[in-house]
Amino acid sequence: MHQYFIFNGIFLFFEHVIHVLGTWKLYKKLGIKSWKILIPVYNIFIILKIYKRSIWCIFLLLFPLTSIILIFILWMDLIFTFFKKTKKNIILFFLSAGLYIFYINFFKKIQLLKIENITKKKKTDHIGILLAIILSFVTHTYIVQPFVIPTSSMERTLLVGDFILVSKIHYGLRMPMSPISIPFIHNNIIGNIKSYISIFQWPYFRFPSIQSIQRNDIVVFNFPKDSNHKIIDRKDHYIKRCVGLPGDLISIKKGILFVNHKKEKFFLEKQQAYFIKTENIPLNIEYLKNKMDIEDVEYIGEKNDEYFYQIMLNEQKAVQIKHLFDNIVFIKKYILPIHFKENMIFHNYTDWNRDFFGPLHIPKKGELIQLNSKNIHIYNEIFTYEKVNKFDFFSKKYYEVKNNYYFMMGDNRHNSSDSRYWGFVPEDHIVGKPIFIWMSIDWDRDNPLNIFNWKFRWDRIMKTVNGKYSYLSLLFLLSFVYFISFLFKSEKS
Repeated sequence: MHQYFIFNGIFLFFEHVIHVLGTWKLYKKLGIKSWKILIPVYNIFIILKIYKRSIWCIFLLLFPLTSIILIFILWMDLIFTFFKKTKKNIILFFLSAGLYIFYINFFKKIQLLKIENITKKKKTDHIGILLAIILSFVTHTYIVQPFVIPTSSMERTLLVGDFILVSKIHYGLRMPMSPISIPFIHNNIIGNIKSYISIFQWPYFRFPSIQSIQRNDIVVFNFPKDSNHKIIDRKDHYIKRCVGLPGDLISIKKGILFVNHKKEKFFLEKQQAYFIKTENIPLNIEYLKNKMDIEDVEYIGEKNDEYFYQIMLNEQKAVQIKHLFDNIVFIKKYILPIHFKENMIFHNYTDWNRDFFGPLHIPKKGELIQLNSKNIHIYNEIFTYEKVNKFDFFSKKYYEVKNNYYFMMGDNRHNSSDSRYWGFVPEDHIVGKPIFIWMSIDWDRDNPLNIFNWKFRWDRIMKTVNGKYSYLSLLFLLSFVYFISFLFKSEKS
């Protein structure tokens, strides 16, 4: 914890120095004494009072990202106090990332416009829009963040086209590790152009959690194996179900998950691959997609008027299909044989596959792991996460784990890249807890930008992720009240 605030303090000190160097002459022209300009925070307080901005804005200095935004706003205030608000000045300011103020401060002849312009300008400023952007940014970074589900790995719990809100405080707010970045853009702007400056990296720090991660919670986390981004909070986002907690023993037998030797609880949304064979007539795929909302249908081939398919289904849908189509010869789960080694399972170090996996112990903070030739390759990856010298490690028989780790799986068990393939999720990679589906659109997965094919899933909009509560009716009620109040104000005016 102390390391994070030390880094933060150092950053704010350099920010203060840059601010003073870039605004010294401007402060002096406003009649502010030199000693007041040099005092950190107080010099910002003075400018806020001069421009009649809310004193509460001072709290934006507590975090690097919001402090940069506040400094930029104040720099613009200062510039347009001495120079006209022309398109040229605005463009130069933004193209130089604000550094245009140094050119003005050191090389331009500064002449104060009428002091009345400072207060008059305040009336026409779009401060409301600016504050709304800042508030949205703070909310997005520190409280709740929107995501969209792009793949089918969590079907049928979360569908492609679900727009969800993820709480960052349930599992403890993780403070940003990349303090300088473009707001609202996660890691890349376009292609491989990064949205953040990677040379600045804060240490990991997380505030106390409201609740700990529970078994079978759905969790958003940064993908540990994202090699394109080294800073943890800039790695790609994944969303899976946490099926294994620190200290648990995980195993899979015939496609069935066991945790600590106990069979997982049945839940309707879980999907697996099914083989389907029909005779004489092919399977009606259009009916499956349009009427039964089944998307993952793969046609394998045809032989002697027999047609073969692989479809991702939950048990309920499998029973429905079996009774709907008379031409189905069989429908059965596609379980890999126990002796079949699946490539890429747990870094390709084992003889496991997706349906026969483990047993595997999940590392827990503080426990001692006994190392031997059989398990050293399994736990090899945690040395990277914990920054352990591997040469020192190999000389020990026991290793004390420094962090908690989690085992994640998608609900679409046979169509999910998860911990079975790439391993554990360290606790510092945890982002938050999905809590709400605020919008859900059924789009063409081959061409999602074709808005003419979009269909709203009204039964999922304004619904909690667990499906227990729906607030769609409340949304309509609030919209109606707002509309009536708007008409009333219009008539009154």
